[in-house]
Amino acid sequence: MTRSVYGFESLAPSWLAHDGGYRAALTQHMWDRMELQGYEIIAPIRIRQMLASDGTPAPVGMVLLRVETEVEEFDIEVGEG
Repeated sequence: MTRSVYGFESLAPSWLAHDGGYRAALTQHMWDRMELQGYEIIAPIRIRQMLASDGTPAPVGMVLLRVETEVEEFDIEVGEG
């Protein structure tokens, strides 16, 4: 079994970043996405505010949220033959 970190970003209006319903929807989306791909979530789903990958801040009035979790996946070796 292998542990991996999976995540996605969500650009949202800054006021929405603190909305409990929006955060619950992001968490549910991550849960459904990992379940659909057949991964088992082994750590809490975390949502944090961040800068863009190139270090630039989000536009005025917006925030970039990173939703991530750790999953476990089975390593399957397929033999030749």
